[in-house]
Amino acid sequence: MSDERQELWIDKVRSFAKPIQEAEYDVFEAEANIKRIKARLMLEATASGCRTVASQETFAEDSPRLYEARIALAKSKGLLSGLKVQLDAIKVGFEEWRTKMVNAREEQKRYGA
Repeated sequence: MSDERQELWIDKVRSFAKPIQEAEYDVFEAEANIKRIKARLMLEATASGCRTVASQETFAEDSPRLYEARIALAKSKGLLSGLKVQLDAIKVGFEEWRTKMVNAREEQKRYGA
């Protein structure tokens, strides 16, 4: 029974591997998208007559496209954080269960129950 319960806990932890992998990929993809969009906007700024890097960055930062890309990154990071919190909660539950099992075994040794 104990090994079966332990395996159930381990399966719960394993079930988070794929969603966390996908969420981390989404975060990296969103970060890359921000860089790509900002670079294109800075090129547009240059074509519009912005000659300094500061003016090009201001032009890019003012763009709704860059803002939306940053919102997408925030959503991806929020999802990743949520998954990690859920995983941590499962780990805490497992540690609590494991401690109870150890305590039960110690009581059985002491009292022969």
